Amino acid sequence: MLDPLIFRLIAIAFALLLITAGLHKIGDRLRFQGILRGYQILPEHLIAPVSMTIPVVETLLGLAWAFAWQIDLVSVATAALLTAYGMAMGINLMRGRSYIDCGCGFSSLKASQNDSGVQQLSKWLVVRNLVLMVLATIASADVSDRSMGVLDYFSLVAALLALIFLYAAFNQLLVNNNAIDSWRKPLLKKIEVEVSHD
Repeated sequence: MLDPLIFRLIAIAFALLLITAGLHKIGDRLRFQGILRGYQILPEHLIAPVSMTIPVVETLLGLAWAFAWQIDLVSVATAALLTAYGMAMGINLMRGRSYIDCGCGFSSLKASQNDSGVQQLSKWLVVRNLVLMVLATIASADVSDRSMGVLDYFSLVAALLALIFLYAAFNQLLVNNNAIDSWRKPLLKKIEVEVSHD
């Protein structure tokens, strides 16, 4: 049995994550199409319809989490969506294409203003999606009928804020790691050239 506090924490976190992601993609569909094209998985004629379908699905799933509607179905659909994202990332990592924008948090919006804002693919993003997939699956468990008290609601708000900050910090660390790697590569090439001349 899942404690109602844990269930609400997972449900609200997924609602925020999916609604925000969906609305960002709807707000800049052309950039999202560019990100989908960068993955080189879908045929060109499917890019436009998929770029409309994914944000709508994300937004609807987010609303369903917010209202705890058909959670068994919603948790499976969310886990399936996260699995698809993880597989797309994994395929490109195996191809050696870690330099493309993952589209997580719609980071290409930052990239238009600052090249270091692009969040490139990494194995840690696949791990993150795996963790989110497990959390979505856990939420489908039966919830105990314990009534929540005032302290539970304070705990819910505190835990939710902590999760938001942890998620943002994790993503920022990955962006910083990409920037550091891009600084190191020219330096390593310079050292290799100097060594070869010696």
